[in-house]
Amino acid sequence: MSQASLMGQNSMGKNTDGNSGQVPPTLSHRIVQTPEKGWERLWLWASERINPIVVKEIRQSLKSKQFTISFSLTLVAAVTWTLLAISMMVPRIFYVPAGLQLLSGYFCVLAIPLMVIIPFGAYLSLTAETEDSTFELLSISALTSLQIVHGKMASACVQILLYLSALAPCIVLTYLLRGVELFTILFFLGWTVVLSVCETAIALLLGSVARTRMLQVGAAVFVLAGLFFALVTWLSFLTQSGLTSVTNPEGVVYLVMLGFGTVIAVALSLVLRAAAAAIDFPSENNSTPLRRRIVLLVSITFFWVLFGTVASQQEEFSVVFLWAAFILCLIVGALVTGERGVISPRAQRSLPQTFVGRMFLTWYYPGAGQGYILLICLYAAIVGTLLGVDVAYASTLKNNFGQGSVIAAGFMLLCYLTIYLGFNRLIMLLVPRHVPARMIVSVALLAVILVLAHILPLFFAFYMNDYREFDYAWHQSFNIIWSTTEAIESVSLDIGASIVIVTLCALGIFGLNLGLCTRDVMLVRVVLPPRVRSDDDLLAPQKTVPADPFAD
Repeated sequence: MSQASLMGQNSMGKNTDGNSGQVPPTLSHRIVQTPEKGWERLWLWASERINPIVVKEIRQSLKSKQFTISFSLTLVAAVTWTLLAISMMVPRIFYVPAGLQLLSGYFCVLAIPLMVIIPFGAYLSLTAETEDSTFELLSISALTSLQIVHGKMASACVQILLYLSALAPCIVLTYLLRGVELFTILFFLGWTVVLSVCETAIALLLGSVARTRMLQVGAAVFVLAGLFFALVTWLSFLTQSGLTSVTNPEGVVYLVMLGFGTVIAVALSLVLRAAAAAIDFPSENNSTPLRRRIVLLVSITFFWVLFGTVASQQEEFSVVFLWAAFILCLIVGALVTGERGVISPRAQRSLPQTFVGRMFLTWYYPGAGQGYILLICLYAAIVGTLLGVDVAYASTLKNNFGQGSVIAAGFMLLCYLTIYLGFNRLIMLLVPRHVPARMIVSVALLAVILVLAHILPLFFAFYMNDYREFDYAWHQSFNIIWSTTEAIESVSLDIGASIVIVTLCALGIFGLNLGLCTRDVMLVRVVLPPRVRSDDDLLAPQKTVPADPFAD
């Protein structure tokens, strides 16, 4: 470039006041370089990670007729209830506290959009991506399936905040009218929001699973029925006794809320990750993050159960948790045993390399056998820990269920879990891997096995006793409810025989499944292809070496 052109550019870059038209050095430094202040770095980090699906969903939801109509009706209902309630309570509103009556009506008005409209709107939003053929474009874009689900969830949370902000002045009015404490307002308002978020997450999960037209219609009916049932139940609790039950909270109330909050947070993460796995590509490894969240959920819940058991010196918490964990592992196991059992080359690239890692971490990777072993070991760890707690606190723990043993019931539940899930997995090995809806087939098969295992011994016992009533005997060993109830209430010879029978069957089925999953356990990590490694190096951010302050 010539000197004349440079002089021309310099003359054009000058303003009338003699200053240069270029960006000042300090401003260009703030635009290009990383900010120095902590809040600026946090803002930059958050803005870079808010995916475009959040902006798209928020704009689409706020411009929709559904939001406009529902939001307008909510405001009209709130104003109508305010005028109607105040006019009915005049003139005693000047002398008698009237905040509780107004608050009950505002909760009814707020619960309808939060617990019905927003969750069902999230379900329709996810199913619409499949109907409009836009989901395929989103799935092949730079957005991950988890970002898509989180974007839908963030859009629903923004709508929740809008409804809360609209009714906030009305709720503040109830506190000024006296008769209700601030903790009561915050407590029930917070749990209403938590229920709304939980319902939205479950609706997103059902929307991601329902990929066909018939499933979408059936799931929509199920979602609506469940939302209205939850709404009626929550409003009945609020209007009858809920708003007056929590007035002077103690320290244990905050501890219980902390426990429920941590469990619900992990459960929400599990549900959203399951929804993302349902819309992700089959080659992706979704089993590992799901199984880690399941283990974390059971571990956190078990911690609070042990805390409550030791603090209250009662074993009711342990019995309830044993049944809850058994049902959870049974449901998850029904889905896990329906997996194809094939580890894709993409998933094999992240397999553990060391012997210790393969011993403890291989069970988190895809495969029906690995998932089965993981669930059995997880429940066995629960029963073993309860046994240690029972031995350590044998003199203080009280069993209010009978003269039996809670540990014996837990051991029988472990055997039942091993038997039924293991037998279901052995049968699923005979089902071809290319069968569509394989997990649904696994769930249906497990349900049939459970029904037959409970009904056939009962029919046989009625036939042998001329259709008369009979007591518990060894031939009812595979009856889960009856056997565990007898083990908790009393220890008898028949219970001992049942424990021996289910133990031998559990050992045989567990050993057979462990031997059949040896092929998946022996898989080793696949080396990353050179082409993929070069692409990853190009996409990886370049590391900048800081300048030497002592250099010339």
